[in-house]
Amino acid sequence: MNIKDIANLCGVSPSTVSKILHNKDEDISVETRKKVLEIIKEYQYVPYSKVLKSASPKTNIVGVLLSENIYGAQDMLYSIEKAAAENGYSIMLCNTAGDGEKTLKYYKIFESKGVDGIISVCQEQEPPEGIKIPVVRILDKKITTRKNIFADIYFDMRDAGYLAANYLLEKGHHKIACLLGKEDEGIREGYVQAYREKFVSPNEGWTFIGTEEDIASIGISKCLNEDVTAIICANVETGYVVYEKIRERGDAVPNKISVISVRDGSLSEKIYPKMTAVHIPTDEIGGYAVNVLIQMMEGRKSAHEFREKIEQNIWERSSVMSPAGHERGGKIVVVGSMNMDCMIYVNHIPTGGETVRSGNIISLPGGKGANQAVGAGKLGGLVYMIGRLGNDSDGKAIYNSLVNSGVKTDGIVFDDGIPTGKAYINVAADGESTIVIYPGANAKLNRSQVCQYEQLLEDAHYCLLTLEISEETVEYTIQSCKKKNVKVILKPSTAEKMKESLFKDIDYFVPNEKEAEQLLPDAASIEERADIFIRKGVRNVIITLGQNGCYFKNADYEGFFPACGFHPVDTTGAADAFISALAVSLSEGEDILQAIGYATYASGVTVTRQGVQPAMPDRGELSLYQEEISSFNNKLSSKKSKDSL
Repeated sequence: MNIKDIANLCGVSPSTVSKILHNKDEDISVETRKKVLEIIKEYQYVPYSKVLKSASPKTNIVGVLLSENIYGAQDMLYSIEKAAAENGYSIMLCNTAGDGEKTLKYYKIFESKGVDGIISVCQEQEPPEGIKIPVVRILDKKITTRKNIFADIYFDMRDAGYLAANYLLEKGHHKIACLLGKEDEGIREGYVQAYREKFVSPNEGWTFIGTEEDIASIGISKCLNEDVTAIICANVETGYVVYEKIRERGDAVPNKISVISVRDGSLSEKIYPKMTAVHIPTDEIGGYAVNVLIQMMEGRKSAHEFREKIEQNIWERSSVMSPAGHERGGKIVVVGSMNMDCMIYVNHIPTGGETVRSGNIISLPGGKGANQAVGAGKLGGLVYMIGRLGNDSDGKAIYNSLVNSGVKTDGIVFDDGIPTGKAYINVAADGESTIVIYPGANAKLNRSQVCQYEQLLEDAHYCLLTLEISEETVEYTIQSCKKKNVKVILKPSTAEKMKESLFKDIDYFVPNEKEAEQLLPDAASIEERADIFIRKGVRNVIITLGQNGCYFKNADYEGFFPACGFHPVDTTGAADAFISALAVSLSEGEDILQAIGYATYASGVTVTRQGVQPAMPDRGELSLYQEEISSFNNKLSSKKSKDSL
């Protein structure tokens, strides 16, 4: 800041300013004199400051520009002051209040005061052109700096949003709300990015952006009404209000809804339950900035050598847990097909050379493997999928469905060389269906891929298999399961025959009536076919019979189980819903008869809806029939007791 700068700000000549400074202003108006003196006072102009600076080049003063808009600004200020004092410096503080013009003015004041360096904890305004003093900026987002003449230390609030959302997704949450301020666009982008990395996007209704008053009066209730299982808050104070709103509803954190803050604070440790938060080490950033500035002031390093991003992490406390009903039982691994189902709705199934008209055609994620994984995931099972998709829009849609249903996708491969498999399904008015399958990428789900992801079978309780994939792959998987003591549940889809050696290692064999007949065409009855399968080495046989229920046989029990009487709309997913519910129930320690009852109702609910994966019930929906399921199971237990007498 010099006389010319003052003159420009006042709109007068440099000589006028000089006369006023030297009390030779008799010919200058009172108004002009007053204006010049006010600017001199405002900018704390010191005449001959450059001369004074050269005579005494070191002031041991660090100028600090502070904006409360930067998260953790107060913590940074304390650590700046402490580190400066430890190194023999004092600080001169100016609060910018988020005002860009005021920020520029303070830069000029620091220059006129001869400070040795500046730490800027604000980003509303870059330092002015031509500034000669070393500057370190602390920013809450990365900014491309002009000619790399300033040192930048930054943390990105986008990372905070990403970390919070990804942490919740890994915990099994898939309906995650976000309550943010208008300045939190970066956090929202990170939240969306975490979802999209799993090929999904959050529902628009799960995000609310507004003032603190809007969030408290509108946003929290709006998000809670969306039936979310977790909420990301802009700060701990908002999180505390969320706690209160949840309690008013008679619910609890984290049992009903998990809460996490993207900005940590001392309140996190004082409320109950203590709040999990994204931690940014703001108490360390200020001290680091002082050390960087000293190296620059002493000429040991230049500004362009410092472009450092501060890493963030999750501080786990007590406000987050997996959603209710999620991952209750043992691990289930599904090795199988994944297709895009083309559902063709017709009055009746065409036969011979018949041509029929379709009233509706829709495409939905499907495939026996994916269907069973989704069914088990929606019921809260700990499910892992091993399978192969084309790297195309169909593949990503199927992946999306798996992730949204809570399925772990560690064993899925996207293949660039072949499209995703497809199934063309004719669905008749009475709910019956026929299927034509194009395997696509499923054909390359081989023993090599299963071997690659074989570690997923470690500690697994059940492995679900179908013969929609190659028999060689199925055989290799069964042998791997045998080595790892994993029970095998197999459905012989599309198979007209099976290798005899496979039967002895199958724990649960679940063909439908037609599949059982194809495999054993010479047997006269369902009971006889089940008996033959048992003699071949299968430990439990369940032959599904559509609207007639199913037939079960093992070494201890045999008998028919009735269906639960739901009116069918589309039977396509009935068997997959049955098998997935059976696996979840068994994995949670239920006995086989209880599991069949649970599976019967899961299958019954599914056939009342169109499609397969969207039709499968989640845990909450199936719990609506808990009394009927219990009554059904009690009858089975009673029948078993009588039969054993």
